Amino acid sequence: MTNTFKARSFLALATLSLGLALCTCAAAAPLPRCSSGLTPTHAVAPVLPPRQHNEFTGEAKVALVISRDGSVQSPEIVSSEWHPIGRSPAKPIGYHEAILAAVSQWQFPPMKHACRHQFPIEFELEEPGKAKT
Repeated sequence: MTNTFKARSFLALATLSLGLALCTCAAAAPLPRCSSGLTPTHAVAPVLPPRQHNEFTGEAKVALVISRDGSVQSPEIVSSEWHPIGRSPAKPIGYHEAILAAVSQWQFPPMKHACRHQFPIEFELEEPGKAKT
């Protein structure tokens, strides 16, 4: 291998590495917050697993990204507070999973750009297995 070939290979590799680093930094930039008052055009209510003594009221705060087409990306529970009803255990079983499964199916109006949003989902039990949100 000649020194010229080695220098060109190193320069090409360095340029590629710098380009990848710049892309990674640009992709990691935080998304802007969505406008306030944003409501889904299609919402699915969480369906709780049927379990005896698993009834709670409370609230979960959900953070998510709304993509340009209005679909939900990366939903996560950032906090929650639950109050047992009757003989329920200390922690609800399946509530977080049911919330995330439902929210991931929501649809919002198309956006100019992707944005991040956070909102509460409140639970008041009406009938077994279904949550009032």
